[in-house]
Order: sequence, then structure tokens, then C-alpha cells
Amino acid sequence: MKISKHDQKLILVLLGIAVFLAAYFGICKSFNDRKADAEAQITQLEAEVEMLSAYSSSQAAYQDEINKIGDSIANELAAYPSDVRSEDLIMYVTELETEIGLSVNGISVASPEVVAKFTVPNKGVGSYQLVPVVAIKTALTIECNLNYTQLKSLIDYVNLNSYKAGISDVSVSYDSQTGGLSGSVTIDKYFISSADYTYTPTVTPSIVKGTNDPFGTFTKPVTTSPSPSPTGTN
Repeated sequence: MKISKHDQKLILVLLGIAVFLAAYFGICKSFNDRKADAEAQITQLEAEVEMLSAYSSSQAAYQDEINKIGDSIANELAAYPSDVRSEDLIMYVTELETEIGLSVNGISVASPEVVAKFTVPNKGVGSYQLVPVVAIKTALTIECNLNYTQLKSLIDYVNLNSYKAGISDVSVSYDSQTGGLSGSVTIDKYFISSADYTYTPTVTPSIVKGTNDPFGTFTKPVTTSPSPSPTGTN
């Protein structure tokens, strides 16, 4: 079968048109798909822009609340002591004896233990960073004799007057000989310190037995030799 030159030209033209249409519609479809994706992303970004614009318009109010919360946290943490030493607890027992009137027979102090780890904001000049700190608990157990009124006063005194402290255990029994109570009371005390806190026992100097002035609080009086009386002839 022979195809005339005219028909060959016509076929070539039709093939060219078909190729052009296939390429055109392929490119158009790809473009339309990309356009749809871009429009979807733009719609999503517009919603985010609106949300960020609302945040930006309220930034001053948010910053005020952040500052208030930060100041409140700083004030609360500042109320905690930075350390509680064994000697502090001994003086605390003396305070309880004076204020409550209980009779202490013995005390024991537990080693400090970390009960929580967290970070606190530290605002510097042109900077804002979080500083790691730890919450530490130490416990004091008192063996004592007291009456019911004194026990109630002790609980109230620790809970109301001893800041950052609380009674964790009370174990007392009735003493038929004295008519009072005897037993033990455990008081927990808390403090806030840096994350690298390490408890170091206080070094106490050795004192020779029989020393009259172990703490060096007295000054030895200065003695002077009497001046010789003048001699002479009348």
C-alpha cells in the first residue's frame, strides 16, 4: 500500500499535533497539581500568620504574665534557705525546748537527700537562661518527754512558725509514772541549692579535756608588776 506524499505530510502534521497536545496537557496537569498544592500551603500559612499576628498583638500582655510568674517563683524560692547544717538543727532543738517547754533526751539527724531537680529562670543583661537547682530534705528526730498541750503546741509551732519545715512522723506513748507523754517526733526541713551541692560536715577543732576556755571567749586579765615605791631621805 502506497501512501502519497500529501497523505504522509498530513499524517506527520497529525502526529505533531498529537505530541503537542500530549505534552501540553501533561505540563498543564503537572502545573495544576503544583498550583493546587501551593494554594493549600498558602491557605495553611495564612491561618498560621493570623494566629501569629494575634499572638504578636498580645505579646505585651503575655510578657507581663511571664514576668509576674517568674517573680513569684523567684520570691518563693528565695524564702528557702540555701543550706541546713547539723548545727542549725541542734540550735533549732534548743529553740523548741525554750518555746515549747519539752524535755529533749536525744536527737538524730539524717543525711541530706535530693527530693527534686528542676530549673529556674535567670535573667541577665540581654540574656535569659535556665539554671539547674535541686530541692534537698534533711530530717531531725527528737526523743523527748512532753505533755499533751506541749505536743499540740509543738505541731502548731513547726507548721506555722518554722518556714519550709513539717512534721513527718509522731510516735508517743502515755507514761503512767509521770502522767505525760514520751516518744519521738521527726521534723523534715527543706532547702534549695545549686545542682552541684555536696554536703560537707563542719570541721570542729579538737579540745583538750579540762580546758577552761574551749571556745576562746574569755580574755586572760593582764597582770602588771607593782612599781617600786620611791625611796629618799627627808
